[in-house]
Amino acid sequence: MHGLRVPKKEGEKVRQVLVEKELLLPHYRIKRDDTYLYFPVREGIPGYDLVDCAFEERKSHPESVKKFGLSSFDIIGDIAVVDIPDDMESKKMEIAQALLQRKPIHTVVEKVSKVQGEYRVRAFNHLLGEKKTETVHTEYGLKFHVSINTVYFNPRLSTERMRIAQEIQPGELVTDMFCGIGPFSLMISRYSQAEKIYAIDINPEAITLLEENIALNNIKNVIPILGDAKEKVPSIGHVDRIIMNLPHNTLEFLPLALQYGDVIYYYTITSDIQGEIDRMVALDAPPFNICGYRTVKSYSPDMEMYRIDIETLT
Repeated sequence: MHGLRVPKKEGEKVRQVLVEKELLLPHYRIKRDDTYLYFPVREGIPGYDLVDCAFEERKSHPESVKKFGLSSFDIIGDIAVVDIPDDMESKKMEIAQALLQRKPIHTVVEKVSKVQGEYRVRAFNHLLGEKKTETVHTEYGLKFHVSINTVYFNPRLSTERMRIAQEIQPGELVTDMFCGIGPFSLMISRYSQAEKIYAIDINPEAITLLEENIALNNIKNVIPILGDAKEKVPSIGHVDRIIMNLPHNTLEFLPLALQYGDVIYYYTITSDIQGEIDRMVALDAPPFNICGYRTVKSYSPDMEMYRIDIETLT
């Protein structure tokens, strides 16, 4: 069987890439020696050697989640977050019990509302395990204090955050217009040579957690800013890059971003990407060029999350 040989210090970063790309074989245990981790994989990724390995098979739990047909769930720290379809409502406690058998899950909650309100939060219902809503989530070696019912956090964007960090050039200034607890900002700080990252959010709880995360990860160049982006972006002034991760309302803020950034990463959720681009072009706003777009992830059966890359022309 193939094993991907990875230096231990890079293990978490590579593991998350393998999970995102669905290359990690979950039914086998990761091996390790004094220097390397060996991941059981379907195929390799650039930069790491594939070697022949014998992996120990994991014992499958009889009440596996797949048995119930639940297609996906999120893990934030040690909290599993599930969205139970109506036709599985009668089985939700069995699903929760199956999830609780998985490491590192200690708590299982279900979504009971959509993301809503100015602070972009949702409501949850506790199902099983510890009754808590706070946890520490690890992403590419960074640790994040998260309070799932008071701040917005999406663990499925970890690879996207790394992609952005890798595009930042040495000495650049970055504004993260809707930073939440800081996953984009801290990823950029850790994995680029940006001079400074201005991290704005209107949610006081998000900024409090961001400040904790800055200290927890020994970050020096992220500046937390509490307030409305419409007021704070002009006070920061011109920067090299702006991140706009507010996918249901990004269009409203685009004219402002175009005044203060050279490159803009514009996130949107839509079933009609060309229609979104047409609405952007129709704005009364400074001139800009759309360099391209890519699908970030699926949002629903008929909608996708996209990133549109923009360059200003002024």
